Formats: sequence, C-alpha cells, structure tokens
Amino acid sequence: MFQRTTRSLAALGAAFAIGAAATPAHAASDPLLDEQWGLTEQATGAPTAWTQSHGAGVLVAVLDSGIQLNHPELANNLWRNPGETPGNGVDDDRNGYVDDVHGAHVKQLNGNVEDDNGHGTHVAGIIAAQAGNGAGGSGIAPGAKIMSVKVLDANRAGDSSQLAKGIRYAVDQGARILNVSINGDGTSPDLDQALTYAGQKGATIVASAGNNNRDIDLAPSYPASSAEPAVLTVTATQPAGSLLGIANRGLRSVDLAAPGGQILSTARGSGYELREGTSMAAPFVSGSLALLASARPDLGQPALRAAIVQTAPKPRLLAGLLEDGALNVAAALRAVLPGDMWQARAAAIDSDVAAAEARLKVSAKSRIRAGRSATVRWRATGADSVVRWRVSLNGKRIKTLPGTKTLLRKRVSKPGTHRWKVVGLDAKGKAVVSAARKFKVLRKR
Repeated sequence: MFQRTTRSLAALGAAFAIGAAATPAHAASDPLLDEQWGLTEQATGAPTAWTQSHGAGVLVAVLDSGIQLNHPELANNLWRNPGETPGNGVDDDRNGYVDDVHGAHVKQLNGNVEDDNGHGTHVAGIIAAQAGNGAGGSGIAPGAKIMSVKVLDANRAGDSSQLAKGIRYAVDQGARILNVSINGDGTSPDLDQALTYAGQKGATIVASAGNNNRDIDLAPSYPASSAEPAVLTVTATQPAGSLLGIANRGLRSVDLAAPGGQILSTARGSGYELREGTSMAAPFVSGSLALLASARPDLGQPALRAAIVQTAPKPRLLAGLLEDGALNVAAALRAVLPGDMWQARAAAIDSDVAAAEARLKVSAKSRIRAGRSATVRWRATGADSVVRWRVSLNGKRIKTLPGTKTLLRKRVSKPGTHRWKVVGLDAKGKAVVSAARKFKVLRKR
C-alpha cells in the first residue's frame, strides 16, 4: 500500500576527484584510454565490438542530474531537438517544454539541462564520450547521440513522479535506450505506468541495481526491481571481476553485471574523474545496446536486449548473485551479426575510421561591426598530409596559405550573415579535411 503518489529517488555513485580532463579502432590518440579498464577486451569486449559499430545513428537518453553541454568530450554527441528553436522562450514543438533543444528539465518544464552535480556528466561520458579527438578517453558507444533529461537536483535527489515524466519525455522524443542510474526504496503508480509505457513503445530502461550491498529480491530497489520486461537491471563489478562491495545483487531482480569500480569518465568542469557504483555500470550496458542497435537497426529492443543477456558469460565470481552474467558486447554483436554480416560491417567501419582520422575545427568571432576585420582560425588533427589551406568567404576563394598557417583576417563591410570555409589540401591538391563557420556582420553604429 502506497501512502504517497511519489517516492524519493537518488542517484548513487561515489566520486573520486582526480586532476585531468575517447576512441575505438584508432584509440591511441586518446591519452586516458589506457586508464579506462571497462573498455578492455577482458572487461567488456569493447575493442572487438568497435570493429563492427561505434553506435552511430542511435539515441540514448540519460535521465540524471543533467549533462555539462559544453564539455569538449560530449558537445559533439548531443541530441538536437529538430522541432525546437533555441533561446526564443517558446515551446516550438508544443511538447510541454520550452527550449528543450538538448533535452528537458522535467520540474522546470524547460530545456535547462545543465548538470549542477556532476553525476549525469560522468554517466553520459561512459556512454558516448567522443573518440579519436586526442583528448581524454572514450565512451563505449562514441558515435551515439545523448539526450539529457534532468530528473535530479544538485543533491542528486528527485522523486518517482519526476522520473516518470522523464521516461515519458524521452520515449516520446524517440529514445529507445534510456539510462536510469537512479534508485529508491519504493515505486509509485505513475512510475509503474511510465515503465509500462516505455515497454509498449519498444524502449529499454537500463537501470542501476543500487549501492546498498543488499539482495534486492528481498529488499527491492526501484526501478531496478520492477517486473516490467522493459527494465534491464545492472549491477557493478570491479577490475578483478568480482562484485563491487557496495553493489546490490539479486538472482531474480538483477540481469547483468558490468564494470562499476573506479570508472574514469567525463567530469563537470570539462575534465575527467573517477567514480564508482552501479550508476557507472548501467551506462556500459546502455552504450552496448547502442552499438547493437547501430549495427542492426532492423532489430527491435527486445531482440537486442536478448542478445546482450543471453551471451553474457557467467564467471564463477558472480555465481548465485544475479540472473545472467557479465557484459560482453563483442559476443552480443556476434550473435546478431553472423558470418558475412560481421565481415561486411568490419569493412564499413574501417572505411569510416579512415575518413574520420583527419579532423578540422574552424573558429571565428560570432559577431563583428561592418568595416572591421573578421578573423578565422583553424586547428587540424590527423591531417599531416595537408600542405596548404584554401580559405573561402561566402563561396569565393580569397586566399591559399601554407600548411603551417592557422589564421586569416579579412575586412568585411557588408552587414548580414557570412560564411568562412577552410579546406586542407595535400600535395596533389586533394581535399583532406574541410570545415566551415558562420558569423554575422552588424551595421555600423
């Protein structure tokens, strides 16, 4: 019998701050990858999985304390609501949330999803931190998109009603993988109904088992203990493969184990930090589902979930603690990509990686006054073959510069929107990298 319509919920996961601020097939350029034990072959099979999928084209919703939207490892992988115009104070798509460009704050009914705690940013990085950019580490699905649904406050507190609203929002916006690293001792009718709704829409709720060192078959934790088939419950292991000391367990309630001890991922403040708990284990599974969904977009979530749990090895260290076994996303991918499909995917990924090795970032001041000089700067990675830069303004070539140059100034007098484009050329004149940036010229005062 419930005496209230909502129950208290909280995100669980201890933080260990470290100084400092990720990548599949060509991971060597990410300096912290060697410190991410959860992305090793032994821990999750991630390196083999990356030969088949990076999670491209898949949306994962992170229901948490928000996400640092300008984190350099996350900014390029944020979901963008196509029906919303940013900053106009209007609910353009009439979904009940104003300016929900990258997600929604369910209590404020707007798009203010900036992380004021750090928990959500860490979770998001485990899923989809950018790979191959020469900074930080990697997410397990670095090609996936992440939607931020803020259901917790700065103290990582919330209630089941807010979580229920967040689940419905994410599902209605198209997310079919929802990471819920949140736990509470009770559920409520609206949360139960939201979980049912998610299942009816073909979504998977990847839920953390909780960090109370208890058997949640006997003392439930929600939504982890929900009987809804859409809920996939994850507990945490440490590097040795045994259960993390604080992690919950349960032969009926817990489906899977994944890395959760001393996990390095993105931190609020644009860096990296160590955290641990089942909150960190769940996003490894969410990201793994994204890898499968990208490789087999024709399969629904129930089939992908089945592949994850049915291929999970059952190590002796976890015997009697959970229903299935430990995450191995490579094995799950082999289950859905038999024979020729595996080889074809590998060839496609190799081609994509080769094309993405060279990157170019162009920056320019967003506004200048008419008659003043506009400055464009650029920075390339993986573009050693570039011998000269071709710079255009509004489609007209204005300068060709040596490959050592990274800046150009040009006086612009006409008010309006203008567009820089920078192209890097090799010795044969072939374009290696290119990027563009718009800016506005304001009338003279």
